[in-house]
Amino acid sequence: MAVGSVTKYTQIFDLMLGDAYRQWDNATAGNIMFGLVTNGYTPSAAHTTAGDLSTNIITVGDGLPIAATSLAVNVNAGVTWMTSADAAFGNPVSITAKYLVCMQPVTANTYASTAKLLWYVDLDNSSGSASITSTASEFTVHVPTNGWISIT
Repeated sequence: MAVGSVTKYTQIFDLMLGDAYRQWDNATAGNIMFGLVTNGYTPSAAHTTAGDLSTNIITVGDGLPIAATSLAVNVNAGVTWMTSADAAFGNPVSITAKYLVCMQPVTANTYASTAKLLWYVDLDNSSGSASITSTASEFTVHVPTNGWISIT
């Protein structure tokens, strides 16, 4: 599925550029993780950890948080793009989600409520409660053409 615009959490650049954290394209497996969140979540750029997602992040059954793969930083004509492979949650799976969130786990490749939030994207912005559903089918969020986020 294609996605709309990515919204950055306030702390994103501190986390990706600070010495105390792992950079976007760090080779550590599970350096960055993707999670799916239901429409019960009310986004706020001020949220900082996965705990702020409350019970709305899918942590049981299909749609569990997954490691991002093929993380890369691409520079072209003065713009730096952070990209990855598509966020593929499986096939066949049954999932209903409103948001894709990107997190930096405290322990690589291990989801916990302490994971640091980087950004989120509304998977169906036609209304505040509209969600995307797969029923015994594929659930893949395709990376936008120029990556997830950019720095100009």
